[in-house]
Amino acid sequence: MRKNAKGKITLLLLVGLMVFSVGGHIVTTGFLQTCGIRCHGSFTIAYTAHDAILLDGNAEMIAQATAESWPGNGTAMDPYEITGYYFYDVTHSVEIRNIDLHWTFTNNEVDGPGDSSVWCGIEISNSSNGYVANNLFHNRYRGIWLVDVCDVTITNNVVEDNLFNGIECEGFINDCVISDNTITKNEGSGIRILTAVDSEISGNEITDCEGLGIQVFIETTRCLITDNIIDNVLAAGINLGGSTSVSVMSNQIVNTSSEGIYLRGAQDTEVYNNSLYDCGDNGIGVKDCYQGLIHNNTLVSSDGIGIYVDSGENSTFRFNHVEGSTDYGFETAAEAEYMTITRNVFINNGATVQVCDEGENNVFIYNYYDDWTSPDSNSDMIVDVPYSLDGESNNEDPYPLAAPDAVPPTPEQPENGPQIPLELAALAAGGVVVILVGIIVVKRKT
Repeated sequence: MRKNAKGKITLLLLVGLMVFSVGGHIVTTGFLQTCGIRCHGSFTIAYTAHDAILLDGNAEMIAQATAESWPGNGTAMDPYEITGYYFYDVTHSVEIRNIDLHWTFTNNEVDGPGDSSVWCGIEISNSSNGYVANNLFHNRYRGIWLVDVCDVTITNNVVEDNLFNGIECEGFINDCVISDNTITKNEGSGIRILTAVDSEISGNEITDCEGLGIQVFIETTRCLITDNIIDNVLAAGINLGGSTSVSVMSNQIVNTSSEGIYLRGAQDTEVYNNSLYDCGDNGIGVKDCYQGLIHNNTLVSSDGIGIYVDSGENSTFRFNHVEGSTDYGFETAAEAEYMTITRNVFINNGATVQVCDEGENNVFIYNYYDDWTSPDSNSDMIVDVPYSLDGESNNEDPYPLAAPDAVPPTPEQPENGPQIPLELAALAAGGVVVILVGIIVVKRKT
């Protein structure tokens, strides 16, 4: 987790501020219950009890900032600062509504009774220009509740022990960053967003939640989901629907009860460099997706199919390592068409044959199958006999690789190997998918 220097206050300066009084009794908060100081990540702070802050419109923010002498003036260079408070409420502790001034909400604790009566910790609605960092949200309904926000950063918060989702958006986020938060032990999902545009979800650690890790429902455009750690969630690790030009990269996903990554209705989406281990269903599931690129992912011990393509057209799957699935390493269903599956490694996947093709016009070429590594009589690192796939398509991989790191020859470098058609060589070199029609006859069994 990244450190935020704003929150650093030395312990020596806080010795005299270890407790505060609420309703006639001493309240201690945080991990050090005996002294009432929260040590949260990189900062140490003593909180001042505060009533709920409910602001609707710029005028109300200016009035309260003036009354409480908050630092700042609401500009980009000098935002209003809401910091150092402890909130304990049944309804929302903080509301930021219809505000486009610049503001920060940092180094606070938002607590609650943790029962069915409690509302969300903070609501940010129809607002922009916010920075929410280094706070603790716990024992609420949702930790952070967003409705139609722009240019808001949510970073380095702890969101835990809430009754529903940790961070949730009903509506859209636009040009927002949700990064480096610790989201744990929530009874819903970690992060659940309805619509996202030009936004980033990165570096979050999501563990022990009873829903999905990260879900973005619909109309997701030009977004990045990267470097998140998701462990022990009771649904999919990452669920992405209705997306265009989204990158899902370098996430680590472990111990999910459903798919590690599930794409539905995605177009021009790239999924790469993700590590998926012990997913309780298929490792990667793809439905109604078009012109996607799924590459360089590692999938180990999926309790189902390693990569399952339910439907869609013209996507490429390459350089993926799929090992130890209980079912096929890769399967294309009946409505999956014109897919290219090349340079993948399939090891010890559970079905009798490691790959199944039920679709139409799908090309499997230059993949490695650890149960089919010989004969290679001319030592060109291509097995002399095609690898037959399961499925109604009666398909095969005509040039299975003899080793996982084998490099297929090209027409300019055939050595003693087979004369490979130009179209196949283009695929091996990352050629454009539109050439597939010309090589369909090669992949069919006779």
